[in-house]
Amino acid sequence: MTRVRLVALLLTASTICPRLVTAPDDKWVEAKSPNFIVVTNGSERSARNLAWQFEQIRSAIQVGWPWARVQLDRPVVVIGAKDEETMEALVPQFWESRGGTRPASVLRTSVDRHYIAVRSDVRGDDTPGINPYISSYWSYSLLTFDAAFERELPLWFRIGLAEVLSNSIVRDEEIQFGRQIPWHLASLQSGRLRLAELITLDTNSPYYTGGDTRSRFDAQAWGVMHYMLFGRPEDRSDRVNALAKLLLDGTSSAEAISQVFGSVDALEEAYLQYQRKPITNYARLKTDANAISKNSPVRPLSPHEALNLRAGLHVAMNRLDDARPLLADSRKADAANPGSYDIEGQLFDRNRQTTEALTAYGKAVELNSQNFYSHYRVAASDSRSANAVAGLEKQARRVVALNDAYAPAHSLLASVLLQGTEPASALEPAMKAVQLDQRDTFSRLTLARVYWRLSRRGEAMGLARSALMLARSDQQRAQAQELITFMQTNSK
Repeated sequence: MTRVRLVALLLTASTICPRLVTAPDDKWVEAKSPNFIVVTNGSERSARNLAWQFEQIRSAIQVGWPWARVQLDRPVVVIGAKDEETMEALVPQFWESRGGTRPASVLRTSVDRHYIAVRSDVRGDDTPGINPYISSYWSYSLLTFDAAFERELPLWFRIGLAEVLSNSIVRDEEIQFGRQIPWHLASLQSGRLRLAELITLDTNSPYYTGGDTRSRFDAQAWGVMHYMLFGRPEDRSDRVNALAKLLLDGTSSAEAISQVFGSVDALEEAYLQYQRKPITNYARLKTDANAISKNSPVRPLSPHEALNLRAGLHVAMNRLDDARPLLADSRKADAANPGSYDIEGQLFDRNRQTTEALTAYGKAVELNSQNFYSHYRVAASDSRSANAVAGLEKQARRVVALNDAYAPAHSLLASVLLQGTEPASALEPAMKAVQLDQRDTFSRLTLARVYWRLSRRGEAMGLARSALMLARSDQQRAQAQELITFMQTNSK
């Protein structure tokens, strides 16, 4: 099955099924590299190798596309399944229908981490030129692009670049970028849009959301990006980066293409001519010896830690009935382990049981949880109560200490400091929050309030209006409009 259909499945609501378990004598180990946490019931060697592979692809993205944000706002946890049986226990929905997909990798984002489940027994050289973790690399690449800027890259550009990067082959000595994707080549033969139309589509366009045409969209976006990167050897990366800069500055796709490639029609003619020949071009990049060695420290996981890990993945995939017995088993193994309460809080949040969720998060914090999100939920709840500012500041700083890359933590700290006697101290964390997540309306509104309190009213109004433009929900739009109305009313 193509990567497109796999991603579509990830977005489909799961069906409840009987719980599956891995072998009772499974031993799980954890390898930590600077930017990834790898947990596996395979060997220590496979744990280290997975960490090394993901560090290499991260490093390559950072070198090739410096505008991407490889420092994400929450940890990336790679779960290496030693065999198909383990993979089925981790993501059972893919085994529930006869003849369904049996993925080698799946990515799902939760409130406190990004999970990537992979078959660690599937080697990258099993199928020449095809990366078995293509779905995970695709998703990870897209995460780094989407986290980078205030404006989202146009759909055709971001999908095309993620498609090219997804089939990256990591070897001991090099990374191979841009290997051809056979199913895209086949799809390109069955029809395509005019480029002038392709570049106008967004995530709501029927051509993109349609089951039959989505694969054509991905194939064409891949084909255009492949030409721009590998069909113009004299200036390939420079032109793509120049195009990205124009797009991120708000230039339309048509105008940006015209500035970089002459015209949309000229680019279309060039890439169609390129695709009439066998696509064999790809790039080789030496692996970064400084990124990470294959000697990451490894430690065994306790039984309750392994159970919590699997329960957390089930919650992230909305398999709540599969998560509950794992959490119960975790408590039997260690009644006072905070991780089970971290995950239980998330499970209650999924069911919109706010009171129960806060009770679970509070218990996790009481047991000295190291999960930043549990501390954030407790602190954010307390900030709406009558708690003393000094106590709230301590809570907020604890969240920042646990995860300095999480924008809402800095916004929370700024909001707390704004209530104190030195409102100017709120400026630094408020600015840091916007820097970390330029598309987050809450962070922009917090900084706007700080500017207003410091009598920088023009900047405050500008931030509030930009928050309104970036709002993605009715609630966000209402909050932004409320602040704008307040400022207009009190500006005289």
